[in-house]
Amino acid sequence: MLSGFPLYSQSPPATTTPAITVMPSTQTFVVWGDIRFTDPAQCDTSDPDVRQTIVQAIAASDPRPDFAILTGDVVYHGHDKRDWDVFDKQTKPLRDAKIKLFPVLGNHDVDGGSGRPDFYKHFADLKGYSQLEKSVWYSMIYGDSLFLMLDSQFDYREDSPQGVWLRNMLKGVPDDLEFLFIVLHHPVVSHAATGLGRMRVCKGEKTAFIAPHGVEQNERNLKLMLEEYSQSHPLTRLLVFSGHNHNYERYVEKRITYIVTGGGGATPYPVRRDPGDAYHDSGPTFHYCKISMDDKGLAFTMFKLNPEDGSWKQGDTFQLPRLSKALSQQ
Repeated sequence: MLSGFPLYSQSPPATTTPAITVMPSTQTFVVWGDIRFTDPAQCDTSDPDVRQTIVQAIAASDPRPDFAILTGDVVYHGHDKRDWDVFDKQTKPLRDAKIKLFPVLGNHDVDGGSGRPDFYKHFADLKGYSQLEKSVWYSMIYGDSLFLMLDSQFDYREDSPQGVWLRNMLKGVPDDLEFLFIVLHHPVVSHAATGLGRMRVCKGEKTAFIAPHGVEQNERNLKLMLEEYSQSHPLTRLLVFSGHNHNYERYVEKRITYIVTGGGGATPYPVRRDPGDAYHDSGPTFHYCKISMDDKGLAFTMFKLNPEDGSWKQGDTFQLPRLSKALSQQ
């Protein structure tokens, strides 16, 4: 277990940033995002059948995940109670399975700013932390892993509130931390095809405009910070989960694994697959990611949905051994 970080058995004072502890049981968790829960009639923004199929698959997972992480754009309109009513209804299988939900804030969740104050109130394990009304970033400890859950709507400059917190957290990480997970909405690395395009949606009955996103300067600066951390902590595996681009991507650069998991239901975006990418399948990728931890390390599986018949396949898999064990065996 990690030590040296502030832990709270109850909600901390409003002036502090939440530090949440999740006790490992099955040592398994899932990650997915860009679901955009909204009126099922708005199938041109999010496929209601896809998002429900993914939720049901996660709820039925064996072993049951200890928690699920959402990489943002949980709903389509963060200020709209009707979208959150759809969220409540369609995520009931997860609550029935007692799977905790830990989100980061997406641009649709912010919805011009009006969605931010109530965002955290929709999640049972966050709603006790009133400070998240203004600043939606927090940390999680899970066994010997640390999660830093960022708000990519705010910047990470040294003199910014989130930047100060993030740098202090990274400075306080033990040198022998096994796994560090960074979670945010905007991608740090992405090869999504930029520019406007069109895609047939709603079972081919409608056409939707799509506008994939490039990597913003804010995240380019974050990447440099993470590379510096990774270089100074050679025993730590660093993984970065993001969304925003509605597809699946995986890259490995300078010992850091970057995963874009934005295939939760929102209208898919095309991705330019390069020979050096860790994942190469073309086309839309509706999916969720499952991560299992044990004494040997981390095992990752991306489960890809075929929306035509509702079938699943393993779309991407990899393993990351614990570096401390690898060195001790040399």
